[in-house]
Amino acid sequence: MAESSLFGFLDIRAAAPVLLLAAVAFYVVMEQLSYRRKKGPLPGPPLVVPFFGSIAQLIRDPPAYWDGLAAPSSGRSHRVLANVRPDAFHFIGHPFGKKLFGEHSLIYMSGEAHRELRRRIAPNFTPRALSTYAAAQQRVILAHLRSWLDRSAAEAKPVALRAPCRDMNLETSKTVFVGPYLTAAAREEFARDYNLFNVGLMAVPVDLPGFAFRRAKRAVARCAGASKARMRAGGELACLVDYWMQDTLRDRGGYRRGAQGPKLP
Repeated sequence: MAESSLFGFLDIRAAAPVLLLAAVAFYVVMEQLSYRRKKGPLPGPPLVVPFFGSIAQLIRDPPAYWDGLAAPSSGRSHRVLANVRPDAFHFIGHPFGKKLFGEHSLIYMSGEAHRELRRRIAPNFTPRALSTYAAAQQRVILAHLRSWLDRSAAEAKPVALRAPCRDMNLETSKTVFVGPYLTAAAREEFARDYNLFNVGLMAVPVDLPGFAFRRAKRAVARCAGASKARMRAGGELACLVDYWMQDTLRDRGGYRRGAQGPKLP
């Protein structure tokens, strides 16, 4: 009895590689069939790399990937506010964009949820808000231009501007979006994480502790918390996050008092 059980166990171990290979092959076939069903008449390759999908093409040749998406594009794909049912459009973009930008990102929303979010971000683009951003941008740009002129005069030779222009654009964005909520050390860390984030756009995202993606999400939470405290204390509006947070707190207050409307995130 024991001998027959031992032989049975050995037979299972011998067959394990074959069973594993069969399971992998079955998964690959089902993955390709699922891809073809979801793809339908949309442009794209007839088959995809198993387990990685279109990410492999994006990593291998990013310009060709985006050129391939842009070639058949028509202006109609951007009319997400048209008065039609939500499933009338199929958004084609980054293969794992939802993981990077979030399930509730504006670019992936449609219908009533999209309209409600647009209503909520409207205060970010009032004349007063735009004047706040313009003043912040002017301060940053003028400071960088002066530093470039000083550097050029000191070195007495032409200065390469590719990296300085990138730094200026990054600082402009940081100032407009999160204004006073980043210390000097945090700004340097943000610049490093931003570069890692851009590299991550061309790689498989890893949402685990110690990776740039997780650090970026935690940084967003810290900035949002600081802005919420500032707006509740009646602080002066200084950046885009402040305008959005002020309107969000106002909406939340109305919702708690019994106002009708969709639940806010």
